Amino acid sequence: MRGSRPAPASSPQLPPSPAASPRVPSAPSSRRAIGVDVARAVALIGMISVHVFPESNDEDVMTLAFAVFGGRAAALFAVLAGVSIAFVEKRSRGQLYGRTLAADRAALVVRGLLIILVGLLLGHADSTIVTIIPYFGVLFLLAVPFYGRSSRFLLISAPLFAVLGPVLRHVLGGTAPEQLDPEADYTLSTAFGQPVPFAVDMLLTGYYPALMWMAYICVGMVIGRQMLTSVKVALALVGWGTALAAAMWVLSKVLLGPAGGMERLVAATPEYTRAEIAGQLAYGPDGVTMPDTTWWWLAAVSPYSSTPLNILHNLGAAVAALGIMLLLTRRGGAVFSPFAAIGAMTLTLYSAHVIVESLEVLDEDKPMVSLWIQVISFMLFALMWRSCMGRGPLETIVSDASDWVRTRIRTPRERPRAPREAPGARWRPGRRRRAGSGRAAASTAGSRRAASGPARSSPATPTPDPEEKRP
Repeated sequence: MRGSRPAPASSPQLPPSPAASPRVPSAPSSRRAIGVDVARAVALIGMISVHVFPESNDEDVMTLAFAVFGGRAAALFAVLAGVSIAFVEKRSRGQLYGRTLAADRAALVVRGLLIILVGLLLGHADSTIVTIIPYFGVLFLLAVPFYGRSSRFLLISAPLFAVLGPVLRHVLGGTAPEQLDPEADYTLSTAFGQPVPFAVDMLLTGYYPALMWMAYICVGMVIGRQMLTSVKVALALVGWGTALAAAMWVLSKVLLGPAGGMERLVAATPEYTRAEIAGQLAYGPDGVTMPDTTWWWLAAVSPYSSTPLNILHNLGAAVAALGIMLLLTRRGGAVFSPFAAIGAMTLTLYSAHVIVESLEVLDEDKPMVSLWIQVISFMLFALMWRSCMGRGPLETIVSDASDWVRTRIRTPRERPRAPREAPGARWRPGRRRRAGSGRAAASTAGSRRAASGPARSSPATPTPDPEEKRP
């Protein structure tokens, strides 16, 4: 980037109500596909590569790391976040309504808030990396109303986010409020001290605007509901993803080439030369956003530009990459186990990467050495931690907190009931009860009721017939 669970504790489930049917069909249970964790590892390694390698070499040629992973690695990470949300849906076995739905959504809110907290704490590291973590926390919060929705609803919402979000961003232009230092990461102090710029940046004008990146979350949720161990599903992901990525790339080249888009960009943006405009189309915006001098800027597919074509292109590339990982990991699970260990604790390892970069302990002039040192170190740490402790440290905190909230809401609270007294067992303290007094009292009360007419119903427990046999 330019600037980057075990099932919850069992709880009693309410019986399904005929009036409220589940919105998400229950998927057949299957073992978790190792390819998902391996894909997360690929996304993390790709983001590290973009951070340690320059965008271009000394001959002004784009580096391989930026050409492959620039913008696409972060998009893959966002799609996989949607997949993880769908895994939580599967645990509810389709009973996404009532108390279960409320509990899962509350747990998602807790997860998002904790991730935002981690991202703001990383902002204090003063790294040259634009930390993606707080944006991901906002994505989890925005996903709450979409949790439990049908796949059709999600697939309709995804292109709307991809198109309407960039349009709104372009319309606002430079009128949106900005923080005092646009180049700095948000911290706890700046986020609470400047809440409006923080919200606008996270949602619309930042490096990873959540309103547009919700397209990745929606598609990821749909993918996560599928049988990811199926070859047919993996092939479909590769085919559809490749087709979408290629189509958006070709469409951008046509619009900015034969359709005359490049000439309109040059005419509408005199502050940039043709070479500078070509550089932004290849490497992405000079600042946070692309220029807003003409609508033709939305035809770009540049990395980190967050245009409609860029978002859809990255979405297709991420879907295809996930399908490839699912196919590759069907055999040889032991070979991919180290990468799966990395993918199982990406929040912890990404945070460690930001801290390492802020300390400047690695030589920036040797990016390949820096990449290998971090990847090997993270792999060894992930393998040892998983064998000894299980989930990563940050993943454990986030997961346990969200699971605790989910369990508290799912489990109905039972009101304490007063102990029931045996019929005819009441007498005043200090007064001895005589034999036969209960039967005589009942006979007297019965005669009084007979004389005064039918009795009214009372919530008190009626006195039993002495001749009635107890079971």
